[in-house]
Amino acid sequence: MPGIGDGAGRLLNKWRSKPSLDWLIVIVFVGAHFAWVQWSGSGDLLGQPKLEQRLEIYTTGATVVAIVGSFVIAAIAQYSTASGQRMRALRAAEHLASQFRRNWVSILSATLVIAGACLLATILDVTEGDGGGVHWLVETALILGSVRALRLVWLFNAVLFASDLDLADQNPGATRSGS
Repeated sequence: MPGIGDGAGRLLNKWRSKPSLDWLIVIVFVGAHFAWVQWSGSGDLLGQPKLEQRLEIYTTGATVVAIVGSFVIAAIAQYSTASGQRMRALRAAEHLASQFRRNWVSILSATLVIAGACLLATILDVTEGDGGGVHWLVETALILGSVRALRLVWLFNAVLFASDLDLADQNPGATRSGS
Protein backbone atom coordinates (compact mmCIF):
# COMPACT_ATOMS: atom_id res chain seq x y z
CA MET A 1 0.00 0.00 0.00
CA PRO A 2 1.57 3.30 -1.05
CA GLY A 3 2.24 5.78 1.73
CA ILE A 4 1.96 9.53 1.89
CA GLY A 5 5.64 9.80 1.00
CA ASP A 6 5.04 7.92 -2.25
CA GLY A 7 2.25 10.29 -3.25
CA ALA A 8 4.34 13.33 -2.36
CA GLY A 9 7.25 11.94 -4.37
CA ARG A 10 5.04 11.38 -7.41
CA LEU A 11 3.61 14.89 -7.04
CA LEU A 12 7.12 16.35 -6.84
CA ASN A 13 8.22 14.40 -9.92
CA LYS A 14 5.12 15.60 -11.81
CA TRP A 15 5.95 19.19 -10.85
CA ARG A 16 9.59 18.78 -11.95
CA SER A 17 8.58 17.44 -15.34
CA LYS A 18 5.91 20.08 -16.05
CA PRO A 19 7.05 23.69 -15.56
CA SER A 20 3.60 24.82 -16.70
CA LEU A 21 2.28 23.64 -13.32
CA ASP A 22 4.01 26.67 -11.81
CA TRP A 23 1.27 28.83 -13.33
CA LEU A 24 -1.38 26.76 -11.56
CA ILE A 25 0.46 27.23 -8.26
CA VAL A 26 0.67 30.98 -8.88
CA ILE A 27 -3.03 31.22 -9.75
CA VAL A 28 -4.00 29.31 -6.61
CA PHE A 29 -1.83 31.49 -4.34
CA VAL A 30 -2.78 34.84 -5.88
CA GLY A 31 -6.44 33.81 -6.17
CA ALA A 32 -6.55 32.74 -2.52
CA HIS A 33 -4.83 35.94 -1.43
CA PHE A 34 -7.15 38.08 -3.56
CA ALA A 35 -10.19 36.28 -2.13
CA TRP A 36 -8.88 36.78 1.40
CA VAL A 37 -8.33 40.52 0.82
CA GLN A 38 -11.81 40.89 -0.67
CA TRP A 39 -13.44 38.91 2.15
CA SER A 40 -11.49 40.32 5.12
CA GLY A 41 -10.62 43.79 3.84
CA SER A 42 -7.05 43.35 5.08
CA GLY A 43 -3.80 41.65 4.14
CA ASP A 44 -3.17 43.44 0.84
CA LEU A 45 0.57 43.82 1.39
CA LEU A 46 1.45 45.46 -1.93
CA GLY A 47 -1.74 47.54 -2.03
CA GLN A 48 -1.18 49.28 1.30
CA PRO A 49 2.04 51.22 0.63
CA LYS A 50 1.87 54.63 -0.99
CA LEU A 51 2.90 55.17 -4.63
CA GLU A 52 6.58 55.93 -3.97
CA GLN A 53 7.10 52.79 -1.90
CA ARG A 54 5.23 50.62 -4.43
CA LEU A 55 7.45 51.95 -7.22
CA GLU A 56 10.51 51.05 -5.13
CA ILE A 57 9.12 47.54 -4.67
CA TYR A 58 8.52 47.20 -8.41
CA THR A 59 12.02 48.36 -9.38
CA THR A 60 13.63 46.23 -6.68
CA GLY A 61 11.71 43.21 -7.99
CA ALA A 62 12.95 43.89 -11.52
CA THR A 63 16.52 44.31 -10.27
CA VAL A 64 16.52 41.14 -8.19
CA VAL A 65 15.08 39.04 -11.00
CA ALA A 66 17.70 40.44 -13.39
CA ILE A 67 20.42 39.35 -10.98
CA VAL A 68 18.82 35.91 -10.64
CA GLY A 69 18.73 35.77 -14.45
CA SER A 70 22.52 35.98 -14.49
CA PHE A 71 22.65 32.98 -12.14
CA VAL A 72 20.34 31.12 -14.51
CA ILE A 73 22.72 31.79 -17.40
CA ALA A 74 25.65 30.58 -15.27
CA ALA A 75 23.77 27.41 -14.33
CA ILE A 76 22.89 26.72 -17.96
CA ALA A 77 26.52 27.23 -18.93
CA GLN A 78 27.63 24.79 -16.24
CA TYR A 79 25.06 22.24 -17.40
CA SER A 80 26.04 22.55 -21.06
CA THR A 81 29.80 22.38 -20.48
CA ALA A 82 30.00 19.63 -17.86
CA SER A 83 31.67 16.66 -19.49
CA GLY A 84 31.46 13.73 -17.10
CA GLN A 85 29.77 10.43 -17.85
CA ARG A 86 26.63 11.23 -15.84
CA MET A 87 26.25 14.66 -17.40
CA ARG A 88 26.63 13.22 -20.89
CA ALA A 89 24.04 10.57 -20.04
CA LEU A 90 21.74 13.24 -18.60
CA ARG A 91 21.95 15.35 -21.76
CA ALA A 92 21.65 12.28 -24.03
CA ALA A 93 18.65 10.60 -22.34
CA GLU A 94 15.74 12.00 -24.33
CA HIS A 95 13.23 12.18 -21.48
CA LEU A 96 15.73 13.73 -19.06
CA ALA A 97 17.26 16.07 -21.61
CA SER A 98 13.88 17.41 -22.71
CA GLN A 99 12.81 17.80 -19.08
CA PHE A 100 15.95 19.78 -18.28
CA ARG A 101 15.55 21.94 -21.40
CA ARG A 102 11.91 22.71 -20.53
CA ASN A 103 12.93 23.67 -17.02
CA TRP A 104 15.85 25.87 -18.07
CA VAL A 105 13.74 27.64 -20.69
CA SER A 106 10.84 28.10 -18.26
CA ILE A 107 13.11 29.66 -15.66
CA LEU A 108 14.89 31.90 -18.14
CA SER A 109 11.64 33.05 -19.77
CA ALA A 110 10.10 33.68 -16.34
CA THR A 111 12.93 36.07 -15.47
CA LEU A 112 12.07 38.10 -18.57
CA VAL A 113 8.33 38.04 -17.81
CA ILE A 114 8.83 39.01 -14.17
CA ALA A 115 11.24 41.85 -14.95
CA GLY A 116 8.91 43.08 -17.68
CA ALA A 117 5.87 42.95 -15.37
CA CYS A 118 7.70 44.88 -12.66
CA LEU A 119 8.92 47.52 -15.10
CA LEU A 120 5.48 47.75 -16.72
CA ALA A 121 4.00 48.31 -13.27
CA THR A 122 6.24 51.37 -12.79
CA ILE A 123 4.61 52.83 -15.90
CA LEU A 124 1.01 51.84 -15.14
CA ASP A 125 0.83 52.53 -11.39
CA VAL A 126 0.47 56.31 -11.30
CA THR A 127 -2.09 56.92 -8.54
CA GLU A 128 -1.50 57.13 -4.81
CA GLY A 129 -3.85 54.26 -4.03
CA ASP A 130 -3.35 51.98 -7.08
CA GLY A 131 -7.02 51.93 -7.96
CA GLY A 132 -6.21 49.96 -11.12
CA GLY A 133 -4.83 46.98 -9.19
CA VAL A 134 -1.39 47.01 -10.84
CA HIS A 135 0.13 45.65 -7.62
CA TRP A 136 -1.72 42.36 -8.26
CA LEU A 137 0.26 42.00 -11.49
CA VAL A 138 3.47 42.45 -9.51
CA GLU A 139 2.33 40.03 -6.81
CA THR A 140 1.62 37.45 -9.51
CA ALA A 141 5.07 38.02 -11.02
CA LEU A 142 6.83 37.79 -7.67
CA ILE A 143 5.07 34.58 -6.72
CA LEU A 144 5.96 33.13 -10.12
CA GLY A 145 9.54 34.16 -9.38
CA SER A 146 9.44 32.36 -6.05
CA VAL A 147 8.12 29.15 -7.58
CA ARG A 148 10.64 29.30 -10.42
CA ALA A 149 13.41 29.97 -7.88
CA LEU A 150 12.55 26.65 -6.24
CA ARG A 151 12.77 25.04 -9.65
CA LEU A 152 16.15 26.70 -10.24
CA VAL A 153 17.50 25.42 -6.92
CA TRP A 154 16.36 21.89 -7.79
CA LEU A 155 17.98 22.07 -11.24
CA PHE A 156 21.18 23.59 -9.94
CA ASN A 157 21.39 20.92 -7.23
CA ALA A 158 20.82 18.13 -9.79
CA VAL A 159 23.59 19.47 -12.03
CA LEU A 160 26.00 19.96 -9.13
CA PHE A 161 25.27 16.47 -7.80
CA ALA A 162 25.90 14.82 -11.17
CA SER A 163 29.03 16.92 -11.74
CA ASP A 164 30.38 16.07 -8.29
CA LEU A 165 29.82 12.36 -8.86
CA ASP A 166 31.55 12.59 -12.24
CA LEU A 167 34.48 14.42 -10.65
CA ALA A 168 34.72 11.77 -7.91
CA ASP A 169 34.82 9.08 -10.63
CA GLN A 170 37.69 10.89 -12.37
CA ASN A 171 39.66 11.23 -9.11
CA PRO A 172 38.99 7.99 -7.20
CA GLY A 173 41.96 8.51 -4.85
CA ALA A 174 40.88 11.99 -3.76
CA THR A 175 39.50 12.30 -0.27
CA ARG A 176 37.04 14.80 1.03
CA SER A 177 38.13 17.07 3.82
CA GLY A 178 36.06 19.24 6.09
CA SER A 179 32.35 18.61 6.65
